[in-house]
Amino acid sequence: MIVPADNPELYARLVAAFVQNPQVFVSRDRRLGERALRAVEIFAVGGGELDPLLRRTVETELKRVGARG
Repeated sequence: MIVPADNPELYARLVAAFVQNPQVFVSRDRRLGERALRAVEIFAVGGGELDPLLRRTVETELKRVGARG
């Protein structure tokens, strides 16, 4: 997942939340200006779709740490 660069606190919470899950990599957005992310985005490495169970796990954890409403 990619976290907006202007939210280092959220980035730290997500790294801590997923540190034990080798299937999830948390990164900070490095883009600036109009191209910069405004919300957390989830991507599958290499494109395509995430496994549905993994997506549910990630979404549940995002809600738990307050990254999703």
